[in-house]
Amino acid sequence: MKKGLLPVCVFLACAALALGGCSDGNGGPTDGGADGNTGGECGATYCAASQTCVAESVCVSTPDRPAQACVEDEDNVFTCQGNADLACHNAAACAADTDCPTDHAGVQLACRQGLCGIPAPAGPATVTYRGCVDAFGIGDVTDNMRVALYRADQDPTGASAWDMATVKDEAGCEYWGAFEFTEVPTNTPLILKSYDPSGGFITTYKHNLVLYADLAADEGGTFVFDTRASAVSDPRTGLTTTLHPWRGYAISQPTFSVILLAVGISSLPDGQGGIAGTMRDCQYRELQHVRCGVWQDASVLTYFTNAENPRPERNRDATNVNGIFAAIGLPEGTHTVACMGQNAAGECVLIGKHSVKVFSGAVSIVNMDWHPGL
Repeated sequence: MKKGLLPVCVFLACAALALGGCSDGNGGPTDGGADGNTGGECGATYCAASQTCVAESVCVSTPDRPAQACVEDEDNVFTCQGNADLACHNAAACAADTDCPTDHAGVQLACRQGLCGIPAPAGPATVTYRGCVDAFGIGDVTDNMRVALYRADQDPTGASAWDMATVKDEAGCEYWGAFEFTEVPTNTPLILKSYDPSGGFITTYKHNLVLYADLAADEGGTFVFDTRASAVSDPRTGLTTTLHPWRGYAISQPTFSVILLAVGISSLPDGQGGIAGTMRDCQYRELQHVRCGVWQDASVLTYFTNAENPRPERNRDATNVNGIFAAIGLPEGTHTVACMGQNAAGECVLIGKHSVKVFSGAVSIVNMDWHPGL
């Protein structure tokens, strides 16, 4: 497997945490906002004493150890490199841009309703978006399935101006399936849908996808955002990175069936789907020891093994070295997912909080790293 806005009063805080939980870095509890109560009422639900209420709606088990940053040396063989870089996240709710950190280039992150995120960078308004569709789990080839692209405010079950069958690219894509869309807007939240009319793959909807304008390459006057690229200079980190997290994502029917069986579900009932994603730090490294929650509650919330063809690991209470979580058995409709980590100072940090729609028999992919402050 290859890698891949909320009011101030509903931001993250971790007050009166249990022993071993997040603190303010000086031994005291973190109090980063108005609703970080531990336990008690949380919107329409009720959190346990070991949980933190996020966004007045989601109970997340309070992290009890610092998040670790891990890199994939080869397929599903990860090496952790120590404490994660969570500097692009704010542990306390922001009220103004000046409450937010700056990136490596000194650009002020933007405060958007409590969260610090990337402001729209300078660059082309549209790009040619090229990429691969990676397969999760069992290594099926992904050519001759379909991908479609939508703005985040569009219905991804409807027709799209960007919709094509994937083509074979054995040289550029590990799983062969490649796509190309032209005139795609930059600095705009998008949804990338992968689907298969022949039924070999379940439908996935990849959210939190933004083609940042300053990551596009100028190819003779045509600006290209190519997720096959292996060496891209990222102005936010000052590092060379890949655009693999911006690729498409596919889950074969056999892989999905194995995942369901691993969590004790023989088949997903009609009208239910799931949410899954990968946690990454501010250097795009996978995050270990991150915890997630979803409202409404899923039938199963699980994290995954670090192995070839990763599988749910029911006894884990936080992400493994590959940073993967999944919430399975959610009714169709809009759900809120939130994930928290602990930084090196012991503070609770909101890795991400998103509201996404779940569709019957499908998985909504929500990867989290930098927030888009758009």
